[in-house]
Amino acid sequence: MMKIKVLRDDFLKCLQYVQHSVSSRSVMPILSGVMLRAEGERVRFYSTDLESSTITFCGANVEEEGSCVVNHKILFELFRDLREDKLALEMSGNELQVSGENNVFKIFTMPIDDFPSPPEVNKPVVERMDNLLLARSVQAVSKAASRDEKRPTLTGIFMDFKESEVSLVSTDSYRLAVKKIREGFELAEKGSYIVPATPMQNFTRLLGGEDAVKIYRDESAGQLKFESGDVSFTIRLIDGKFPRYEQFIPENTEKTLEVRKDELLSALKRASLVNSTIRLNVEPGKLVLNSESKDVGEGREIIPIDYEGEAVTIAFNGKFLEDGVNSVEGEVVVIGINESLKPGVIKEKDKEDFIYIIMPIRI
Repeated sequence: MMKIKVLRDDFLKCLQYVQHSVSSRSVMPILSGVMLRAEGERVRFYSTDLESSTITFCGANVEEEGSCVVNHKILFELFRDLREDKLALEMSGNELQVSGENNVFKIFTMPIDDFPSPPEVNKPVVERMDNLLLARSVQAVSKAASRDEKRPTLTGIFMDFKESEVSLVSTDSYRLAVKKIREGFELAEKGSYIVPATPMQNFTRLLGGEDAVKIYRDESAGQLKFESGDVSFTIRLIDGKFPRYEQFIPENTEKTLEVRKDELLSALKRASLVNSTIRLNVEPGKLVLNSESKDVGEGREIIPIDYEGEAVTIAFNGKFLEDGVNSVEGEVVVIGINESLKPGVIKEKDKEDFIYIIMPIRI
């Protein structure tokens, strides 16, 4: 029977880490729980929704080793609201007792035998990768992933591991985002996988500090495990074939403009208040953003740009355009245009590791 003493802040932090793999569906109530296992001088936290799973640890004074499964939401909210620095947890029958100096709570546990076992994922793919580099790369491409579950391969991020670079790609068929990682990693094995975008984003939210990320696969290449520090995050992969995205990237653009990222983002946000479709009039030295709606009204913004070519007009979905501009890390955004009905290209000035292709809207 488990009996431990813990620091509230450390325990709460681990509950926050595992929450992304806790299921909210009522079909399998056991998956709303978190498994706690006390052994040695620490507690292991394990949660899974069958699509992803998270394991992490925190130090503890373990008087008696043991394990239990308890509702995550109740335990999380209890620890979040308690104000005592040290708390004791003790199993008694089918109850987990949480107590401090001035309070005692007894929470019913769940059948531990019904809780799924952690998957075996231990074949190295990447020996190490800079964690912040991975996080920025995932955030740069994830917005372009589809939300349409009828096209499952497009709801994921295509991760292509090669000797000299790692490519992250996503598309919803209206836009395409490609990020190349050419340094800051050590490869163990070549391979390509389609990783669900939402769980991948959840993992990057856990990253911080200086711990590198290690990546593993299972024997059948159906799951990837990402490890960083005391956190292990396993994701079930999407089965299918990702589109040959290279053919959708224009070889060159006839017209290229440079604009400050902050000025363009501010103008886009204001113009999108009127209509989701933004018409861009590109002229020498200036960019005119127009939006109009029968129900709302109309808006017009003028911002300075570096451009000396012929005037051209093109329209985009304002949110899609904003996502692309936001994904550029530098202060200056480069936008390439060919014709009003051909895709636009967004890049960072003087860098070739990120490209965002966006389809125009006919006006």
